Amino acid sequence: MKKHYIRIAVVIEALLLVVFLLGSGFFVYVFAGNEMRNHMEQAKILASVHTPKVTEDVGKEDFIKNAFTSYFEEYQYYRQRETGFYGKLILSDGAELDTANDYAYVYLTDDSFIENSEKRIIALEEGFADTYDLPSLYSPVFDGECDDVFIHGGNMTTSGKTYQIGDFSYETGERVPVSDWQGESGLYGKVVRFAENEHEQKLNEEAKSIYNDFYERMKSGVISGLTEENILTSYYIHYTGTQQGKFCTVQVFHPLQIALRGHIGALIGIFLVFLFVEFIVAFVISRLYKNRMEYEKKSKRLTRGIAHELKTPLAVTKAYVENWDCIDEEDREEYAEKINREVEDMSNMINVLLEMEKIDDGSIKINPEEVELSSLIKSVYNRIRPLAKERGLEVTLPEEGEYLIQADLKFFKIALGNYLTNMVKYADKTASVIIEESGKKYRVYFKNDSTNAGRSKTDKLNSNGMGVEINENIMNLHGFKNGADYRRTETVFWFEAEKT
Repeated sequence: MKKHYIRIAVVIEALLLVVFLLGSGFFVYVFAGNEMRNHMEQAKILASVHTPKVTEDVGKEDFIKNAFTSYFEEYQYYRQRETGFYGKLILSDGAELDTANDYAYVYLTDDSFIENSEKRIIALEEGFADTYDLPSLYSPVFDGECDDVFIHGGNMTTSGKTYQIGDFSYETGERVPVSDWQGESGLYGKVVRFAENEHEQKLNEEAKSIYNDFYERMKSGVISGLTEENILTSYYIHYTGTQQGKFCTVQVFHPLQIALRGHIGALIGIFLVFLFVEFIVAFVISRLYKNRMEYEKKSKRLTRGIAHELKTPLAVTKAYVENWDCIDEEDREEYAEKINREVEDMSNMINVLLEMEKIDDGSIKINPEEVELSSLIKSVYNRIRPLAKERGLEVTLPEEGEYLIQADLKFFKIALGNYLTNMVKYADKTASVIIEESGKKYRVYFKNDSTNAGRSKTDKLNSNGMGVEINENIMNLHGFKNGADYRRTETVFWFEAEKT
């Protein structure tokens, strides 16, 4: 039985897991697809709008400046989260410039006017971004040299601090002191960063690897595979070829990772709901199993109780029948009455069992009516009086009164009969029924002087046969509190009912 319920639980939990995985997978797939389309659209827009425009009258120096600044200035403001970037400039003279390292550029300024053509590119030393956290350079001062495009070496002082700057290996004209190029004009600059954390740095390295693969194909004259759309890894390559040189940028991103990072809260919420549902299912199946086991135990106890209780009347009836011929003619009427009484008792027990089955499966409904306790107890006791007389017991019943309650008379008589039978059957010398008033309730006690020393409550319940089990069900059906107390020299059963 237990294995059967375990199999059911495993199957249901497995189905829930499959539903959860499929649902979560679909959820993530949809959002990953949206991220892929949005990032790809933005990558194409960024590349097409801000790639430097080149005409026949644009010289090499302006082409280099535009390649460094016109794209990346906008990239700094419109960059997409979790997107790797790499850029490469290949000049017509064969020089190759990596345009995707952190750098800065400065303009000549004259009051509110900035001369865009008069700009110089600065190579930032490693670690500059760790110490400088502003995107702009205000009135920087340089002690190095510059050519027509780059500032080479020396130091830069800005915002009260001095930084060492790098040196480009490529030169675009005669070097002069930066102060000669600047003249009387002021300087204003911006810092361009391509990675602000380790994750972005790894994405940039991935973009560079994609570019290297593309460059190998390009050298052999094959320009293909510019776009890859996949929820795992997507990228967009923008390639521009002019008489001044070739310019290529790569943007790479992972839609699935972006979707997971962006919706981690929702996924955790779904997972918690899944765990809660799994717990509820496991709890319900566990309760079903326990209820089934309790039902089976209760049925077994009732069956054992019936068998135990029927053994005596069956044995007595059998003895009467077997010895019928030996009984005197004048005593046969008395023995016939005894046999009828024993048969009637067995019939009543069987009817009780059938009624109890109805109570257990919840198919029975009670029909309460007004009942007076003291008179009903005396009426039921009259059937048990011969047993008490035969055992020589001293039995005390409650005095007559108006103890009115609401109860189903048929079932309530069964319960009272069991209480009184157990009280008389297991008493040593005395037994009593007491009714006490407690506010709006009556509490009825069934006491006897049975000895309980050395016996557990379970032993006592078992010895009382099926009566205790039946009474507990009947009282619960009525909503009456009930219980038992087992003392050293006294046993008490009780129930509590609302006054009418």
